[in-house]
Amino acid sequence: MSNVSIVRADGADTEEVTSVLATGFHDDPVSCWIFPDEADRARLHPDFFRPFVELALAEGSVWTTADRAAVALWLPVDVTAHDEGPDLRTLYEPILGAYHADRIGAFDVRSTANHPTHTDHQYLPFVAVLPDRVGEGLGTALLTDRLDELDRQGVPSFLEASNERSAKLYARLGYAHLDVTTDLPGGPSLYPMWRDPAR
Repeated sequence: MSNVSIVRADGADTEEVTSVLATGFHDDPVSCWIFPDEADRARLHPDFFRPFVELALAEGSVWTTADRAAVALWLPVDVTAHDEGPDLRTLYEPILGAYHADRIGAFDVRSTANHPTHTDHQYLPFVAVLPDRVGEGLGTALLTDRLDELDRQGVPSFLEASNERSAKLYARLGYAHLDVTTDLPGGPSLYPMWRDPAR
């Protein structure tokens, strides 16, 4: 959808962006593993996503459609930096409780182990579309807008697809599977994918 208007979100959009992520990921396999109880997931999902939104607003960028129906969080990764960021288990225990924090910590350890460290890049931790707007091409438009800019800058990017359907979408946008999967104990696998900038 070439006519989709893409804008950069700011602090005033924090709650709306958080709500889109919480709603869009409600049935995601990883979210279902972290929050196996659906009622807990609906209640706690905004508290899970808000720190990521705040981090991306502060240190990266958040992009959204003008009608706030789809959002994408981007974070720059400097592989020479020694600050590995917050320990997610410690961060989330007072917010979500020990059970969910343990699961987030288990995910974080496995995800970090598979995160490329050979060159600086942009990291896409989350992209979401409101469920009633899926199929309109909003997510593709949102990603294409940023990937075109990364191509102009010569910057690669990385993500972990949380299911095979989304991995196929990312492959169409130029991402390639790495030779590993991020396997959650007793849960789903994620598919780390890398994209070199188009020349």
